Amino acid sequence: MTHTNKKSKFFLTAGIAAVVGAVGGLLFAPQSGQKTRQDIVKLAKELQNRVKLNANEAEKKVRLVFGKVTTEARNTYKKIQKVALDKIADVKKAGKVINKETYGAIVDQVIDEFKSDFKATKDGAKKMSVQLKKDWDKIKQALS
Repeated sequence: MTHTNKKSKFFLTAGIAAVVGAVGGLLFAPQSGQKTRQDIVKLAKELQNRVKLNANEAEKKVRLVFGKVTTEARNTYKKIQKVALDKIADVKKAGKVINKETYGAIVDQVIDEFKSDFKATKDGAKKMSVQLKKDWDKIKQALS
């Protein structure tokens, strides 16, 4: 196993552990479940607003990932991005620190969950991961 593969597996494992820890933290949170869910939704919306793209940027990213811009491709991109942002909000609300490596691991985990959506495009999952990871600076700013 190469050094890069070991490092990637380490960060993926760390990201998965962070998500599991976040879920556990949410289950044992001192405030009510409804209040916690409201806080998570609020943070997720704030994150979405920070990474929201104008039409030209969105079209460019969708084309890079899927090869062409279609309604289905746009919707898939938005759906995957939303799931990633929701997981980040869950982890943050559980009191975990999110750094660039944790963010990358969460993105990789989400991309792995949606691999079937990339069957028609060569390297689409990898390209999607790269595009989402480019949003780190916006995410970091929203989390501070």
